[in-house]
Amino acid sequence: MNDNRLDFIDSLKEVVVQLNKIKRTYASERSKTIAELQNKIWDEPALQIEELYFLQDLASDFNFYEPIEKDRNLALGYYDDARLLELINAASKQIEPFLVSR
Repeated sequence: MNDNRLDFIDSLKEVVVQLNKIKRTYASERSKTIAELQNKIWDEPALQIEELYFLQDLASDFNFYEPIEKDRNLALGYYDDARLLELINAASKQIEPFLVSR
């Protein structure tokens, strides 16, 4: 149990690092970092617990990020940098209690 819990915390810390990296990366270069985080969320066994399912939603929401305005179809749900930062900040707030309480 302790090893699993440590894996869980370490994995969450890595998610936070990647979320912060996305925020600091130029919009034109964010897609690679976003894809890396999506793969981590979808593939990391330690993140596949019920309390962290919001991360699965976040990873799916990232599919609709479009940094180039002319390519962004709002009718299909695509969004801009401002919405991306809102999603990242909301996810960070949801992650924080797990890291503080451990």
